[in-house]
Amino acid sequence: MRVGLSSAAFYGRMETEEQAAYLTDFPVECCEVFLQTFSEYTAEFGALVRQKLGRIPCVAVHPKGLQFELDLFGRSERQKEDAFRIFTGVCDAGQAMGARYYVFHGPPSINTPRTPGSIHKVYDGLARMHKIASERNMEVLWENVSWCALRTIADVEEVKATTPLRFAFDVKQALRAGQDPLAMLRAMGNRCAHVHALDQTAKGELCLPGEGVVDWHGIARQLWEINYGGSVILEPYDAQARRERDLDRSLRWLRKVLQE
Repeated sequence: MRVGLSSAAFYGRMETEEQAAYLTDFPVECCEVFLQTFSEYTAEFGALVRQKLGRIPCVAVHPKGLQFELDLFGRSERQKEDAFRIFTGVCDAGQAMGARYYVFHGPPSINTPRTPGSIHKVYDGLARMHKIASERNMEVLWENVSWCALRTIADVEEVKATTPLRFAFDVKQALRAGQDPLAMLRAMGNRCAHVHALDQTAKGELCLPGEGVVDWHGIARQLWEINYGGSVILEPYDAQARRERDLDRSLRWLRKVLQE
């Protein structure tokens, strides 16, 4: 298992290519790149980010999905075609970066509760996404997100039963959805291909791994049990990523726990 850092840690403080260059200062073996806006969804921008990353491999690309992901399943053909044009641009950028995965939030489920199977023509849309991504040597991974359609263990079981899609497992999002992270990881099983790491305190406040109450040793054991060979990406928000020494310490702690 490799330990890496998401460029989203520095969202709002610098532009994406600057984030990529900044990542090289940390003890990481890989990274995930968060693309922030439409002008970044091109092969040319992906090549620029790849250059800024230097020696660090990019394993996954994660766009700002609220900009278009719901429209991939739109009822208007024009709306849908526009969304797939944007999605293709993200995959072009990811390919230029050498990314293996596209991390998919999926449609939001806030005011209108959704499950994966209730989304309009979900399987047609996922099949088309898979085709576009695979043509660029990439794979779409559906991430559990507390405010999106894939948020519970039952949702994971539904996707497993109806599609060969694999998953990105997000520890903090499982907690925010009221799900036991270990139980969700067990539900994903060997179809877990990517991990987002963050912790929380006993009061439910987000913090870096090593500072909270999440059972990281249990998660590490579960990853070893499923023969997980992917990356574990530290994905903090701005509030947890303000001090370089804290990020450095958390990355080293996480690597130690995963190796043990």
